[in-house]
Amino acid sequence: MGSTNAVANLQKIMTRIGGCCLITIGVWIIIELSVQFGHYHHSCRAGVGNCPTLTNMLVIIVGGIPIAMPTVLSVTLALGAFKLAREGAIVSRMSAVEEMAGMDILCSDKTGTLTLNKLTVDHVNTYNMSGHSIEDVLKFGALSANIVTEEPIDMVLHESYPERDTLWSEYKLAKFVPFNPTDKITIASVTDVKTGEKMRVMKGAPQVVVRFAHDCAEIESACHDKIVEYANRGFRALGIARAEGHEGDPTWVMVGLVPLFDPPRHDTKDTIERCLEMGIHVKMITGDQLLIGKETAKQLGMGTNMFTTEALLKAKQGIGLVEGHASVEDLIENADGFAEVYPEHKFMIVKVLQERKHMCGMTGDGVNDAPALKKADVGIAVAGATDAARGAADIVLTEPGLYTIVGAIIGARKIFQRMTTYSRYTVAMTFRICFTFGLLTVIYDWYFPTILIVLLAVFNDGAMIALSKDRVTPSRLPNRWNLPSIFTSGIVYGLYLTLSSWVLYYVATHLDFFENKTKLVSLNVTEESLTNFCTSFAIPAAGATPDATLCTVPTYAEQLGASCDQYDVLNQCITEQRYVRGAMMRSLLYLQVSVSGQALVFVVRCVEYSLLSRAGLLTYVAFFVAQVASTLIAAFGFNGYEEPSTNLEDCVFCTMSSGNHNPFWNKRAVPLEGTESAFTASVIGCLGYVIVAWIWSAIWYMGLDPLKWALFYVLNEEGFRNGGFFSTFYGQRGEAMGTSAGVGINKNSMSRVSLARGSAQQRVSMGGKTSGGIPGVGGSMVPGPAMLERASIVRVPK
Repeated sequence: MGSTNAVANLQKIMTRIGGCCLITIGVWIIIELSVQFGHYHHSCRAGVGNCPTLTNMLVIIVGGIPIAMPTVLSVTLALGAFKLAREGAIVSRMSAVEEMAGMDILCSDKTGTLTLNKLTVDHVNTYNMSGHSIEDVLKFGALSANIVTEEPIDMVLHESYPERDTLWSEYKLAKFVPFNPTDKITIASVTDVKTGEKMRVMKGAPQVVVRFAHDCAEIESACHDKIVEYANRGFRALGIARAEGHEGDPTWVMVGLVPLFDPPRHDTKDTIERCLEMGIHVKMITGDQLLIGKETAKQLGMGTNMFTTEALLKAKQGIGLVEGHASVEDLIENADGFAEVYPEHKFMIVKVLQERKHMCGMTGDGVNDAPALKKADVGIAVAGATDAARGAADIVLTEPGLYTIVGAIIGARKIFQRMTTYSRYTVAMTFRICFTFGLLTVIYDWYFPTILIVLLAVFNDGAMIALSKDRVTPSRLPNRWNLPSIFTSGIVYGLYLTLSSWVLYYVATHLDFFENKTKLVSLNVTEESLTNFCTSFAIPAAGATPDATLCTVPTYAEQLGASCDQYDVLNQCITEQRYVRGAMMRSLLYLQVSVSGQALVFVVRCVEYSLLSRAGLLTYVAFFVAQVASTLIAAFGFNGYEEPSTNLEDCVFCTMSSGNHNPFWNKRAVPLEGTESAFTASVIGCLGYVIVAWIWSAIWYMGLDPLKWALFYVLNEEGFRNGGFFSTFYGQRGEAMGTSAGVGINKNSMSRVSLARGSAQQRVSMGGKTSGGIPGVGGSMVPGPAMLERASIVRVPK
C-alpha cells in the first residue's frame, strides 16, 4: 500500500492546463517588454504611476492566469460529492469523483461485495470423512468458530450446529489463531471441560486444509472431486480438520467439508448490466475457487473467461503463451476475472490495468481488499465493509447493495462535463486576454488598466462557480481528458474573440463609423482626426491658437509656471483628446471582452446550437448579474482613475466631440504632453457605447457555434466528421453520430469518451451477450476499425 501513487489525475490535468497558460503569458510578457522598450522607447522612473509599461504587464499576468480554476473545480467536486453523499456514497478523496467519470474497468471482490456474505450451510450435502459423522463435522465446525468477533463464517458454523446452546459449557476456548489472507486458515485450541482432553480444530480453504492432513495423498483426490461438485452447484467449500493436543507438531485428521452458499446481492446483476451499458467492464477478483467464481459469474450475467493465480503467475514469469496470451498484461486486460487470489495479486491486477492506461476502479469489503482499494484510481468500499477497507477506499457506500455505484458513476460523469466546460472556457480566455491586450499594446502602443482586468476576473471567473450546478447530461461511455482538443479549441476560440475585440477597437478608434451612423461621440484617435478636431473646434473654443505655447492658456500657465513655454497648444490638445477618448475606449472594450467572454460558456458546454440548449438556472443568473455589473462599470467608469502622475487639472481641451464634458468625469485631470503619463490607462465611462458593446458581442456570438462545429469536424471530436450532424443539431441523443464513429456521444458534452485499447481479434465474454455493438450505443451497431483499435471489450457473434 505504501507504493501507491498519491498524485490525483485531476491535479495532473490542472498542472498541464496551468503550465500551458503560464507559457503563453511568459511569451507575451517577453514580446511586450521587447517592443515597448526596444521599439517605442518607453521609460520608467521611480514613483507611483511613473512606469505604465510595467503596470501594463499585470494585465497579461492577472488576466491570463486561470486563478479561479482551483476554486471552480474544487467547488464543482465538493457540490457533486455532497449530492453523492445524499445518495449513499460518501467521498473521502475529492478527486476520486473525476476519476470515477473516466473509470472503464471495475474490479470487484466477490464475497461480501457481489454477494450478501450471508452464508448458509447445506447440512444434507455436508461431506464427512475419516470415520466422522455429519454431526461431528458440524460440531467441529462450531468449535473452530470464534463468535466473539462475529465473522460471518464463524457465525454460520456456530449457528448450524444443533447443540450450539450447550457447546461452550462443555468446551473451553483456550487460544484462537485468526484468519489471514496468506495462510487462509484459522486454528482454535479447545479443551473438553469434563475430560480435560485438549485438541486443535482447523478450518479454512479446503485445498489448504487437506494438505495438512496426515493422509493427504490418499484423500486429496476425493476432496478435490467434492470441491468441484460443490463449485459447480455454486457452493463454497470449507475444510475442517482436527488434531490432538495444544502444543507440539500436530497430526491433522480431516473431519470433512462443509458446503456454504452465499447468495448474490439482490441488485448485483442489474448493477453489472448497467455498468456494461455505460462502457465499464466488470472483472471478478475472488479468493474462492475458480469454479465457484465462474458459477457466480453466470448467475450475475458476467463473463466467465476467468483464470486462477497459477495462470497469472505463469504469465508474469514470461514462459510463453498462457491461456492464449503472450504477456501477463494481455491476460489481465482480457480476462473477465481471477480466482484463488491473494491480496498481493489483487494489487498487481489493478496496477497492471493502470499501466495499460485504464482508469481502474475496485470494490471490496474486507481487509484483504484494502491494498487493491488503495491502489485503484477509485476504491469503493461497500456498506458493512471493515474499517481497513473503508480507510483505504476513496468512496464508501452507506446503503446496502451495489446500485449506488451506478448513481455515483452517473453523478461523476455529470461533474466531469462541468469541469471540461470550465477548462475549455479558461484556456480560451487565457489566450483571448493575452492576444487581445498583447496585440493592442505592441501594435498601437495602447495600455489597459489592471483594475478592469481584476474586475473581469472577479465577475466572470467568479460567476463560473455557477457551472457547478449547470444542467448537463452524463456521457454514455467513460470520459477522458482530451487536452490536445482543449488547447486547440481554446486557441481558436481565443483568437476568434481577439479578432472581435481588435475589429471593435479599430472601427472605434480609426474610423468615424459610430460617429456617422449614430449620435455617439467620436473615439477616433488617429492623428488626422485629432488634429482636425483640435484646430477646428477645441482650441478655438478655448480662445487659443494651435501654434501658441501653453503660456497663452491662463489655466495651464498658472500650473506650469516658467516652464509653460516648453509646451505648445496643439500637442497638448491632441494629448488630452487621445487620453479622454482612450479612457472611454477602455470602458467599451472592457464590457465587450466581459460579455463575449462569459457568453462563450454557453457555446462550449454543448454540441448542438447553444441557443437551443438549456443551461442551468444559476448559469443564467450568474451571467446576468456579472454582466449587469460590468455594464454599469463601463457606462459610469471610475472618474478618470488612475490619474496621470504628471498632470494638468481643469483640462481645457478635453471636451468630447459633442462639445460637452463627460458627465461622469469631474476631476478633469489630464496628462502633460510629451511625458510618460500620456500612456496612463485611466478609465472614463463610455456612456451610450455600452449598447454598442452588447450588440457587437451578440453579432460575433453568432459565429461561435459554426466555429465550434468546424472544430468538431477538423478534430473529429465525438466522431463528428463521420456523420450525425443534423441529428445532433436538432437535439437528439447522438446515437447516430456515435454509431458511425464507433463511440458513444453525449449531446451536451464535448469531452472525449471512449473504451480503452484492445484487440479486434479476441473475443471477450460479456455475461453471455453475443450481439454485436458497443454497450449503451446499440446492439445493431458495427464498430469501425478505429473503435476496434481503442476498445478493451469486443463482442463477436457466435
